[in-house]
Amino acid sequence: MYDLKKSEERTNAIQKREGKQNFRVYTVICGCTCLTCGGWHIIDESRPLPTKEEYEAILKNHNQTKKNKNA
Repeated sequence: MYDLKKSEERTNAIQKREGKQNFRVYTVICGCTCLTCGGWHIIDESRPLPTKEEYEAILKNHNQTKKNKNA
């Protein structure tokens, strides 16, 4: 678990340094039998996270759709 936490911290540092803060970070579990190996983290650059403005528009649309279903 210690190595996995350090991998997350290292990935977050790389993300900040390279200016890739609007991307998802995923944990990859190794699955090997070694007790000291937990996994690593990767930055998924294929789909950026929405900006604050985009997120607010998505949330507003979702809430409106939910209201229409309940009515």
